Amino acid sequence: MKSKIKITTILCFVLFLQGCKQTKQISQYPQHIGDTEFISDIDNPNFKFCNPSNVLHSRSQIRFKGGQRSFEDKLMKNYKFNASFKDFTGYFIVRFAVNCENKTGRFRWEIVDGNFNKTDCPKKLEKHIISILKNLKGWQHPIIDGENYDGYNFIVIKLIKGKIIIP
Repeated sequence: MKSKIKITTILCFVLFLQGCKQTKQISQYPQHIGDTEFISDIDNPNFKFCNPSNVLHSRSQIRFKGGQRSFEDKLMKNYKFNASFKDFTGYFIVRFAVNCENKTGRFRWEIVDGNFNKTDCPKKLEKHIISILKNLKGWQHPIIDGENYDGYNFIVIKLIKGKIIIP
């Protein structure tokens, strides 16, 4: 009987230790994304960071001249609906950099459906949206305590049946 208690105690102790074993959790969406590396096939070689060792990753520091409404107006003014876009409902999630000269570059994007699952859209629509964003002027780099910085920004564009929805 004592041996059964000993074995049960040891077994419980081993199971307890197994449960306490630390496991490293890997997040699918890390809090800090990091820098976007230059890719010669898609990036403008003339876009340079003013200080590549100190680029901010907080989108709240980047502004659009005239504010959010001005950005939305320019986006809508440049967007040309095409009948081939009507089958797409989802989001464009776009990340890009703004340097201390207010120039943009290093555009990266993901296209997701209404449930935020990665998807595709008509290539013509994808090229149109990204072209508008790449050519949009008015981004203002981060200035903190009088210091100029380079930084990253995110934009989320919602489309329903190929039409941009502004909340």
